[in-house]
Amino acid sequence: MADTYAIKMPKLSDTMTEGTIVTWEKNVGDNIARGTVVATVETDKAIMDVEVFREGHLSGPLAPVGAVVPVGGAIAYLVADAKDVKRGEAPAVKAAAPAAPAAPAPEKFEPYGTAKPKTHIPAMPHGASPAPRPHEGRATPYARQLAGAHGIDINTIRGSGPGGAVAAADVTAPQAPPGMAKRIYQVPGVGRPMDAMEKAVAHNMEYSLSMPLFRVTTNVRPEPLVAAAKQAGYSLTVLLAKAAALAIQKFPRVNAVYQHEDRIVERPQIDIGLAVETEGMGLVVPVLRDVLAKSVKQLNEDWKDLVARARVKRLKPQEYSNPTFTISNMGMLGVTHFDAIPSPGTSAIFAIATAGPQGMPVTVTADHRIVNGADAAKFLGVFKGLVEQPQSWLGGAVVPAGAPGAALAPGKWDYDVVVIGGGPGGEDCARDLADHGKKVMLVNDAPLPGGECLWRGCIPSKAWRAAADRMRDRAHDAHLGILNTTKPKLDWLRLEKARRSILEARGDMALKTDKGVRIEVRQGFARFDSPNSILIDTSGNTKDPHVRASYDKKTDAQGRANVAGGRKPGATERVSFGACVIATGAPPFIPPIPGADSKGVLTSDTVWSLKAPPKKLGVIGAGAIGLEMAQIFADFGAQVVVIEAQERVLPEAEAEIAKALGELLKKQKNLTVVTSAKVAKIAGKPGQMTLSYGDAAGKNANFKCDYVLVATGKRPVTEPLALEKAGVALGERGAIMVDASCRTNVPHIFAVGDVNGGLMLAHTAGHQGRVAAVTIMGERMEYNPAKDCGVVFTRPQAAFVGLAVEQAKANGIDAVEVKMPMNIDAKSQITNETDGLIKLVADKTSHRIVGVHFLADHADTLIGEAVLMVAGDMTLEQVAQAIHPHPTQTELFGEMARRLLSRLRRTANVAK
Repeated sequence: MADTYAIKMPKLSDTMTEGTIVTWEKNVGDNIARGTVVATVETDKAIMDVEVFREGHLSGPLAPVGAVVPVGGAIAYLVADAKDVKRGEAPAVKAAAPAAPAAPAPEKFEPYGTAKPKTHIPAMPHGASPAPRPHEGRATPYARQLAGAHGIDINTIRGSGPGGAVAAADVTAPQAPPGMAKRIYQVPGVGRPMDAMEKAVAHNMEYSLSMPLFRVTTNVRPEPLVAAAKQAGYSLTVLLAKAAALAIQKFPRVNAVYQHEDRIVERPQIDIGLAVETEGMGLVVPVLRDVLAKSVKQLNEDWKDLVARARVKRLKPQEYSNPTFTISNMGMLGVTHFDAIPSPGTSAIFAIATAGPQGMPVTVTADHRIVNGADAAKFLGVFKGLVEQPQSWLGGAVVPAGAPGAALAPGKWDYDVVVIGGGPGGEDCARDLADHGKKVMLVNDAPLPGGECLWRGCIPSKAWRAAADRMRDRAHDAHLGILNTTKPKLDWLRLEKARRSILEARGDMALKTDKGVRIEVRQGFARFDSPNSILIDTSGNTKDPHVRASYDKKTDAQGRANVAGGRKPGATERVSFGACVIATGAPPFIPPIPGADSKGVLTSDTVWSLKAPPKKLGVIGAGAIGLEMAQIFADFGAQVVVIEAQERVLPEAEAEIAKALGELLKKQKNLTVVTSAKVAKIAGKPGQMTLSYGDAAGKNANFKCDYVLVATGKRPVTEPLALEKAGVALGERGAIMVDASCRTNVPHIFAVGDVNGGLMLAHTAGHQGRVAAVTIMGERMEYNPAKDCGVVFTRPQAAFVGLAVEQAKANGIDAVEVKMPMNIDAKSQITNETDGLIKLVADKTSHRIVGVHFLADHADTLIGEAVLMVAGDMTLEQVAQAIHPHPTQTELFGEMARRLLSRLRRTANVAK
């Protein structure tokens, strides 16, 4: 047919030798216009469109979907007249049966540009030039071009052409050492041809064998860059690429490539390939072009587009070809260390592993012909500095990462460090600094240190909880034959005397310790006067440490004395400092509920003023404070109703733990929990209060009670600090923004504990105080929320350390979990404390334990071992092999680890 035109498999990239038919976009007989896409084909790296630039009717025989067609092979036809259209598919190509060995025929010598149909031709780097002619014999021009482009010594290649001439196929074929015949090792099993991706990888690796490679590794702290990425809304991958490009700018040899016979191709543009995993295709390496010249914002937009199309195999050849540098990141897979191999046309590659206690291992593998060992080490050092101090190149949009030694502002100051706030965060920070010889002032708004935890939180509530536990435990006595103990009676005045005595003893002891380590303790309210000074207002000081000190506004808008407001002239002291730590906590947050200002409304600050336990108590909020107080007073004998706006109790806890606790609370005497409810109003006076609310079904109800406790969380109040005079930035809900070192946007000012809006727990504040102290002293320490912990002192107790499985997956961890009920434990059966469960979360790849979650009596003691597991990056194997004493509840840790390991082995075997 003179008017028949063959539609051939196009060569869509330098590396393409064949393609697989993915779809036919047009049907046989369809009228085809110029530029019509008739099919899609899969290359070694992407799915591409096949366009036809002729007119006609699509005719068969068509290559069937799934057929592998060499470049240049016909996949369909165009005919001018519709009556000439042929239907049907072309026969699938099948592998021929092995033939008997035949006498070798002379191989045909291939002139320039005529590679064998399935020869893999690697991509040419920019500026490539042919290799010199061989010292002996001949080589085709195309063979010389390939050898030169990829740094191959053509004199080491044995040619297959006439007289031993070297052809293109000889350059691409792996070479056996001189004098050694090429051997093909036969192994048992059923073989299969490699797919396009596998062949591309194999051929590229054969080229890499000609590189004299070496490796250099360092550990990098990624947290500042991770925080910067999160804060700015950029991909961490993009920021790593930008940091690599900035480092390459200082060491441009890393961006060059070797060519044989003493030639180096230098490339001014930095194009970075970044490996992306795709469904059914393995790793594809999209290339971010001109990384140094483009803004991070533009790179981030480019990367989103590349990744989206890479995962559905829609990249164009120019989008995955010819990187000048490559980054392979396996950090999300739990590997501790690995080597990566530079691809043809590059001289170096980064291999980034999972961050551990010493940081994130980063290995550069480099071609020794281009990069020497000293330069590689310096290059890594520059990259490390860029990752650990992203504010140096990302600008003011990022909170500074805290360079060691930069915390204390230079100059002569009254004190090296001023700490504002005498709770766990402030005290721990001040003591650490004083222990290292720093001159420290601690400004506290109460006469004794301890903060909310000692006076209105952790310690007083646990005194009440201990009394309630004694009463609750009597219910278990009959289980072991102890009778007549089920009617205990509470002496409230004696309990309160004991509680207050404990608090005052601990407060006195804390003050003596602070003064003993030479901390200057000052009572008063501090506010900033400048970035390096505060004013201390002592006019509102009180002598009662049990009551939260209140800061009345005693200055006008300009900070001048407001005598009419009650402030005495001269009651303000100005103090200068080299560094400051803000640890002022967060008071209870009271939502805008009508009647919330009634005298019969209590908070976690004022509940301690009760003269007697209420007989009926309404509680708004089923978080940690609300549930602890509700259960305590229910155990004391009060009738308690808890109103929670969300659909479950403890919204901040692991979902299954919270659900299980909610079910147990339904069974408790005197206690009612209403979830998915909305409070309408509060009315009345102490002893005669009414709590009005609507439930999930829309039914309205009123609860008559003595008091209403509002336990709707806490929120920092920073207005009295006059942060604007120091330039300190605020984040969500008025919390002070900090980085992982608890440093604010002002390098010498830190914020620890509740005031920075994180987990509002005493031990979190104490740890952050120590982090700030270490950073101020010029060393490195960071707070990692993924290793924090907490206990809610209900019965049974709800506790956690580390991440829940959903949180772990959100952080890029392939997480799995195992759980065990408490009722199978021998010790729990003996004590009749069988309610609850324990869950353990681990990384499926590395077996590292990343979280443990409890609902169990005595979880406050059990959690200690779990904290060490998570903080120490312990593995399932280590816990499984540990010897736990019997009978104790700690045995459950070993049992869970062994069960999860067994499950992982079984699933791995099934996958094989």
